[in-house]
Amino acid sequence: MSHYVRFGLMIATSIVVMFCLKYLSTYEMSHVFYSETRTYMALMMGAAMAVIMLSFMLSMHKNKGLNAGIYLGSAVVFIAALFLGKL
Repeated sequence: MSHYVRFGLMIATSIVVMFCLKYLSTYEMSHVFYSETRTYMALMMGAAMAVIMLSFMLSMHKNKGLNAGIYLGSAVVFIAALFLGKL
C-alpha cells in the first residue's frame, strides 16, 4: 500500500471518528440525530489535520505535485465546509 493511500485512509477514518465522537455529548439517545453542522465541523478538522500530518511527514511523501494537491484540496475542503456551515 502506498504512503499516500495509507495517508488518505488515516484522514478518512479520523473524519468518521471525529463525527461520531461529537455525539458523545448528548444527554439522551432521543437527542441523537444527523446534523449537517457536525458533518462540516468534522470535515474542517479533517482538512486541518491533513495539512498538519502531511507537514510532519513530508520526508515520507516525496511527490511534490501530489503534496501540493493535498494542501490545495485540504484548503478547498476547509473553506467550503466553513462556508456551508455558516449558511
